[in-house]
Amino acid sequence: MPESRTCAIVTGAARPWGLGRAAAFALAKRGFNLVLADVRDDWGADAAKDIAARTGRRAVYVHTDVSSKAGVSALVARAVQEYGRIDVLANIAGITARVPIEQMEESAFDRLVAVNLKGTFLLCQAVIPIMRKQGGGHIVNTASGGAFQPLKRIGVYSATKAGVVAFSKILAWEVAVDNIIVTVVAPGRVPTAMGDDNAPTEEVREMASRGQPFRRANTPEEVAEVIAYAATLESPILTGQTLHANGGAYMV
Repeated sequence: MPESRTCAIVTGAARPWGLGRAAAFALAKRGFNLVLADVRDDWGADAAKDIAARTGRRAVYVHTDVSSKAGVSALVARAVQEYGRIDVLANIAGITARVPIEQMEESAFDRLVAVNLKGTFLLCQAVIPIMRKQGGGHIVNTASGGAFQPLKRIGVYSATKAGVVAFSKILAWEVAVDNIIVTVVAPGRVPTAMGDDNAPTEEVREMASRGQPFRRANTPEEVAEVIAYAATLESPILTGQTLHANGGAYMV
């Protein structure tokens, strides 16, 4: 891959055992230099150093609240400053709340929508002019199996991810003329302990393996490979499509 085509922004990339960090590593292995976005500065700085040391690619970390337009604008400006272009945007930042719909506070609802749906919108909106000017690019938005199957206690989270799917389909149509490819990856259960400060426990891993045909949990690295595949396929064949990376938990 030429040096002029090696910039990928990955949001939610700091968590040591998370999907974003695994996706950033998978993209670095494919030759991309990285801009890592997150709100955990300790983990973010460590992720940048770790990826650079293990892959030889450049990686910079930028503290970013994806629900803030100013924060997103600063992130995108930093990427252009560092590399001169943006070839891939991987929207992976997300939060969840395991609360029955009846009991969810309005503030929690607003925060879920702001991070999961508005954040995706803001990042896509910010990179489109840059990708258009340079002749194209790839956007990979992360949804969830919860957008396609009813799962108890994550109703609002699932709704935000269903919104990401619908938004991405329309975006794919709008930016196809600019040679921008938009793909959705919908992971199944992955034991990343989203929102926790500690790595997933064996109990969490065991719960994630339930209902899986292969009787084991999907790993962040496996889903990351799907994200990297979508981000690097030259053909536009996957634009507007959802790749279900769930190990067969539900089959589409």
